[in-house]
Amino acid sequence: MKNVGDVGDLCTGCGTCAAMCPLESVVMRIDHDRGVYEPLVDGECDGCGVCLRVCPGVGVDFTDLNMRVFGREPDDMLMGNYEECYIAHSRDDELRYGASSGGMISQILIYLLEEGLIDGALVTRMNPERPLEPEPFIARTPSEIIESRGSKYCPVPANVALKEILEVPGRYAVVGLPCHIHGVRKAEVISRKLRERIVYHLGIVCNHTPSFRATEFLLERLGVDPGDVKSIRYRGEGWPGSLRVETESGDLLLLLPEYWGSGFGQLFMPERCRLCADHMAELSDISFADPWLKELKDEKKGRTLIIQRKNHGIIEGSDGLCEIEPIQASKVITSQIYNLYMKKKVYQRGNDLYRTVFPKIDIIDRLIALIYPQNLRIPRKLMLKYMAIYQIIVTLKARRDFLR
Repeated sequence: MKNVGDVGDLCTGCGTCAAMCPLESVVMRIDHDRGVYEPLVDGECDGCGVCLRVCPGVGVDFTDLNMRVFGREPDDMLMGNYEECYIAHSRDDELRYGASSGGMISQILIYLLEEGLIDGALVTRMNPERPLEPEPFIARTPSEIIESRGSKYCPVPANVALKEILEVPGRYAVVGLPCHIHGVRKAEVISRKLRERIVYHLGIVCNHTPSFRATEFLLERLGVDPGDVKSIRYRGEGWPGSLRVETESGDLLLLLPEYWGSGFGQLFMPERCRLCADHMAELSDISFADPWLKELKDEKKGRTLIIQRKNHGIIEGSDGLCEIEPIQASKVITSQIYNLYMKKKVYQRGNDLYRTVFPKIDIIDRLIALIYPQNLRIPRKLMLKYMAIYQIIVTLKARRDFLR
C-alpha cells in the first residue's frame, strides 16, 4: 500500500477520499506512531485525481464554497454566515444528561427521523469490537442515534460513510467537525448524487482533535492497559462531563472534567489542526457548541449553543422537544473567544490553505504566534503552567480585538 497523493501532514484524516475514490482503492488506516488516520492506496490507481479534488487537507476555498452554500460571503469573519443564534437543550433529561452538552444534535436527528425528513444520519459511535477506535455509520433509528451520542475525542474518519449515501438512495443528515463538513462540501461540488441526498449538514464547533496518543495518556493515568478496555465514553454524565472507562475485568472508572487540564487537550494536537481556520464549522447548516459562559458556570445537566446558518425549519419544528432561547451572537463569540483567536490569527500566520479574508494581524498577534507553546522547547512538566499563562494573554488580546 502507498500514501494517497503527496498530502503528508496536510491530511485531516476525514475519510472523504476513501468514500469518493471511483475504484474504491483508498482505505483509512491508523498510523500508530503519530496516532492519526492516514489514507492509503490498496489496489489500482488510474490517477484520476478525485481524492485530491475532495481533500479538505490541501485547502478550502471559503469564498467559493460560501457562494455555493449560502449565495453570499459572510459579513462576520468570526462567525461565518448565520441567521440566528440560540441556547437550547433537549427536554429528554436522560438524553440531555448522557450527551455532551444539552443533547441537541441527538434530539434534532431523532426529530428528523421520526418526522420522515431523513432516512438516515451519518454519525459515529465507538467500535464495540475495537473500543478505542471510532466507527462512522449511517444511523437509521432513534436508538442508533442515541448510541452515537457524545463527543469522540480521538481521530474520526467520519466521511468514509459517505459511500453508503452514494450507494443507497434517500435523504440524509451528516454530522461532523469542520474538516468533515469541508470534505462533504468539496465532494458535493463534483457529485450531484451527494448534493441531492444530503439535506442537512450539522457541524460541531472544534479547536482540534486529540490524537490516539492522548487517550493512551489518559489510560496510563488511570492505570488501565489499553487491551483491557471494554468501552470508553469521552463525555456524558452531565455537563461538562466525565471520561468513563469500563474494563474487561468489570471495573468502571471515571475521570472528572479536569482531565482536560492534564494535558490531554493541549499536548496531543495533530499538525494539520494547527493550520485550520475554521473553529465554528462555518460551512454547516447549523453549528453546535459548548456554552462556556460565566452565567452558566453552575450548569450541571448541559446546554447547547446553536448557530443557525440556513433556516430549514429544524429549530422551530423541534421546539416541542427542546427548550430553546435566542442568544446574542456576541455571547457565542465570548464563549469561544480563545479558540477563535487561535484559529483566525495564530494558526493562520503565513497559511494560504484557506482562501478567505482574516482580521488584521498586528505586531502583538505576530509575537503571540511566535511564543505559541508548541513552537518552544518547553519540558512537559512546565508546559501546562506556560499554557495557562499563554491562554490568559491570548484571551485578553482576543477580547480587545473581537469584543469592542
